[in-house]
Amino acid sequence: MLCFALSVAVHAQTLIVAIGASNVVGKGVASSQAWPAQLEGILRAQGYDVRIKNEGKSGDTTAGMLHRLFFAVPSTTKIVILDMYGGYYNNRKLTAAIQAKGPADMHEIEARLRSRGIIIVPFAIREPISLKQADKVHLTAEGHKDVAEKLEPKVIDALKGLGG
Repeated sequence: MLCFALSVAVHAQTLIVAIGASNVVGKGVASSQAWPAQLEGILRAQGYDVRIKNEGKSGDTTAGMLHRLFFAVPSTTKIVILDMYGGYYNNRKLTAAIQAKGPADMHEIEARLRSRGIIIVPFAIREPISLKQADKVHLTAEGHKDVAEKLEPKVIDALKGLGG
């Protein structure tokens, strides 16, 4: 019985959470076209048993990400793909005090995740305008595909870091 339980635990699906703002959630494209869904498909096609939970929220700030971190990142999470740009971008629309607090918020997010033993894959979306929608901020489906492909080797490295 113990051998069966260990076998199930070793082959359990790895939960990855993508947290950030509108370019994580996939504003302006279908949810299946957002980079978290595309990245999950790429990883699964290579034989990785993963599920990527999309915790993007349009208009989110660094403070908002910090506030919802506990609920957005379940205890079974092994890896977090952390949007290092979207929250800062949205902070710019708010007061100077909120803008100034952005780096401290991000450091606190990282510290909380690390204290839980979660591997962090940081990223900042800085795609060419040709891969963005007319607003020059949000990614097109092709832009999301490009992000997923760029994140693939980083997430694979993180998965290998889990020892499984």
